[in-house]
Order: sequence, then C-alpha cells, then structure tokens
Amino acid sequence: VGWVFFACVDLVAPPGTSLMEDWFSVGWDVLPGFCTNVVFCCLFLGTSVPRLADVLSSPRREHLIYGVLVVFGQYAVSAALTASYGASLPPSFAAVMPYGYAGGPVVAYAMKDLFVDVGHYPDGFDLSLAAAILGMFVGVVAGAVLVNVAPLANSLHVVAPPHRPNSSSRAEERGSAGTPGRRAGLLRRARASMTELVALAPESDHYAPHRRARLPAAEQTVSVESLDSLMFHICLVMLVMFCGYLLRVPIVLLELAFPAGSFLERSNLLSVLPLFLFCLIAGLALQSVVDSHFTDHRSGKSFIDRETIVRVSNTAQDLLITTAIARLGRSGLPPGVTGLGPFFSIIAETWVPFALVCAAGLVWGVLSFWLIAPRLLPDHWAERALVEFGVSIGATSTGLLLLRMADPNDATPVLRDFTCKQIFHVLITGGGFFDVLVPIPLSASTQSALPLLVVSLLSIALFLLCHPAVQRACRRRLTRSPARRQLSAPSARRSPREISLTLEGQPRVTEGDMRAHGAALSLGAAASPQHDAEAGREDFSEVAARRCASAPVVASPPIPQGD
Repeated sequence: VGWVFFACVDLVAPPGTSLMEDWFSVGWDVLPGFCTNVVFCCLFLGTSVPRLADVLSSPRREHLIYGVLVVFGQYAVSAALTASYGASLPPSFAAVMPYGYAGGPVVAYAMKDLFVDVGHYPDGFDLSLAAAILGMFVGVVAGAVLVNVAPLANSLHVVAPPHRPNSSSRAEERGSAGTPGRRAGLLRRARASMTELVALAPESDHYAPHRRARLPAAEQTVSVESLDSLMFHICLVMLVMFCGYLLRVPIVLLELAFPAGSFLERSNLLSVLPLFLFCLIAGLALQSVVDSHFTDHRSGKSFIDRETIVRVSNTAQDLLITTAIARLGRSGLPPGVTGLGPFFSIIAETWVPFALVCAAGLVWGVLSFWLIAPRLLPDHWAERALVEFGVSIGATSTGLLLLRMADPNDATPVLRDFTCKQIFHVLITGGGFFDVLVPIPLSASTQSALPLLVVSLLSIALFLLCHPAVQRACRRRLTRSPARRQLSAPSARRSPREISLTLEGQPRVTEGDMRAHGAALSLGAAASPQHDAEAGREDFSEVAARRCASAPVVASPPIPQGD
C-alpha cells in the first residue's frame, strides 16, 4: 500500500519537482537503517549466550555446519552464474541473491552502502531487496510442499491414507486426458500442502476475547513507579547501539592512518562497515556480562525480559519491511534522480540473469535438502533441513513457520538446537562478518566473480572437514596399519597367484612362535634393564615382536573330525 501511495504521488507531482521528497517521504529513507540497527541490537539481549563447547556438541555442530554450507552454496551458485555472463554483469551482482535470500529484507537493506560505495553498483541494492521479497513468498510455498513430502519424525502428511492401489485406481489416476499417475500424485501433494498451509493459519489476526486464549506479551522486570518496563528495555537497546557506535569510531579513524593512494585508503572499506555489525558485537558482549553477573542461576532470569526485547525487535522489523518496500526503487537512486522509471529500467535490463540466479538459488536449496541434509545431519534431518531451507530462502520467520508446520507439538529438539546454533551462525553469514567483508569488497577489487566462487568453495570444504563424520573417516584412514594397507590396497590389482607367491616368500608364524613370544614378554617384564645391557644382546621379545609384525598370520588347516 505504501509503495502504491508513493507511486501515485509521483504521478500527480509536477514534472521537475520533488514533491514526494519534500512533503511525504521525509525520514522514510532514514528509518529503515535505524530499524536495522535496532533489530541487530535485540538479537542477543535476553538470550543466554551458550558456551562454544555446547554449540560444538552433536547434533548442534552438524546443524551449524549444514546451515552455513547452504549459504556458501548460494554464493558459489550466484558467483558461477555471474562469471558466466562475463563483462555484461557487474561482479557485485553475485551478492544480490545471497543477500536477498539468506539475509532477508533486513540484511538486503543493510548492504546499501556496500553496493553504492564499495561495489559501485547501486542497482544491486534494489535487486537484492526485490530478491528478499521474492524469497519470502517462494520460501513459504516451496517449504510447504517439502513439509508434505519429507520423511518427518511425526509423519505429518496430509496426503491420501496409505493403501496399495489396484489397477482400477491407477487407471483413474491417469485421468481422462492421459496424465500419468505420478504427475497426478505430485499435483495432489501440492494441493495438500496448500490446504495444510491454509489450515494452519488462524481464522482471525486477533485472539478471542476469552482470557485463556490470550497469551502474555511480556513480563515486568522493573517497578512501574520508577520506569515503565518497555521504556527500560528500549533504553537498553539504545545503550547497545551507542556501544556499537563507540566500537565503530576507532575502526573508522584507523582508515585515516593508511598511506594516501593505497588500496585500503581508496576502497574506504573500514568506513563503510555498517553499524549493525558493531551493534551485534555490543549486544553479545552486554549479554555475556549480564549472564555472568546479573542472572539468577536458580531461575535463569535477569533484569532483561526476552519477550519484551522480542516485541521491540518485531516492531522495528515491521517498520523496516514497510518502509523499505514502500521506498523500493527510490532509495537506491543517485542524487537528483526521482520517479520509478529508473527502477523499472533496471528490472527490464537484468530480469533474465536476475530470474536465473533466483531460480538457481531455489534449486540449490531443494537439492541440498534432499541430497546433503540426510548425509550431514545425524537425527531429525528433515526438520532441521526444513528450518534451514526457510531461513536461507526467505527469512528467520519463514524457517520457524516451516518448523511449526513440521513439528507443531515441539516433539523434537530442533527448535532448541536451532536457537542455540543461530547465535554463532549470524556472526558468519546472515549479516555477519563474511557477508560484510568478503562478497562485495572481493568482487569489486578483483573486478571478477571468480574469486568469490573460489572462496565459497574453499569455505565449503573447510566446514566439511569440521564435520564429525568426515573427521572420523580421516582418522580411520590415517590409523590404518602399514601392513594392512600393504596387503589390502595392492591385492586388488594383483592376481591370486602373485599374492600366494608373495605370502610363500615370507616367514610363517606358528603357534610355537606365539607361545614363545608370550613367554619372552613375561620374562622381559621380570628381568632388569641393567641385566639386559650387560648381556649386550637383543631381547628375544623384540625379535619375536618384529617377526610377528612383519609376517602374515597363516591360519592352520582345519582338523578333520571323525564320524
């Protein structure tokens, strides 16, 4: 509605005037950036910061690795498609789809300065915001279909009851037009997913007037006579934002010490670091202090009420989405350029690569759900992959909605594990250090999307090496004995006669040698080291041990049994 309103103002405004900017949109361009900082300030407040050992324990460790791999895969796919277009697309286009899909509207708007100042691609801001809006709708629809076809722990499927169809039912499924039964089954599942999505939606946006049906929004943590609890928590959020600003000041001043004409001085990389990144660090530091000094260890509560912080964060996020969409196509325009004409021209020029990269991101999400998640996630892989699919395509709210559809009774530990690992996930991607420091600066400095592709693939390989299953496989391969490797690996390439000749040329170990080896071990344990040194000869136990290690153990022939 806001977007249509501003479009109507553009139509009625006299040519060459800035009626909308002067009278209607004052402050709207600043409000999304401020709300973005508020959202990141609230991210850690009121939530106990888990220890690193708790996050790295299974299955949270596998869940974190899978979630990060999905985002790095989006960067790799987008960078590959951008590089395939050559010079027709700016290198910073590779960050459009990951910022919009994995970051959502909050991160897409937060990267505006990076697109304009570092990437020199202001059109990427509008495209990433459009990708975020598209991802919120596509994530819900595609995720609802996955909920109905995935092997969930509680078998939440709304398709027809399982029965073995006979020949007549198969013929009915084919239909009068000759549609295959498999296609009819997919269409039926798609309709069932939409039916379930509508069934889960409440009939009204308002709770019933009954007292039991209404949930408490928050708890009072301070006395009303001194200060209202909501205002107290808003002051805490502003304190975190101020601390984030103080953390950013020395980083910006450090840029003045760079030599004139150097790459860091010309790129302005430190001065364009967004404030929300420092708000994230400040919020984490403040919550760590609250956990250690101001938290009751019996009840686990402090003077920060998480529900109140969530109310503040959700309000800021609603304002952010409303103002960002209402100003879509205008906030990223150069100074002096007004109207929606430049925005539609951007969409018209890049709609083919934009549609391809968004479709490729969706395909990557589905393939990672079916092919990668069962191999990386230890338990409840469908539920864990569903929440990561929603987060990586739409937003965090999309992932939580899909998890509610898959696990409505909270019977699995997926929600608790997701909340715990997400604290460290957002420090990497989803508005973290990698999103800010790598994609646009690397692509803009090298004038190519191939370095981003290489970095994304290396990051995927690095996180795969951190997976417990991969580490166990590497340890098994490294701890294999040399004698076993010598017998097992070459034997597959040699004939049976060569293997038998090799075994015949080696000394055999008999049962007498084994008994002598055991007796020597017992004698060697009883003898003193001085006696062995004075004798000047080698211990028989070492000789027998080397002989047993170098010679293969030959099984004795079976003893014939009498009638």
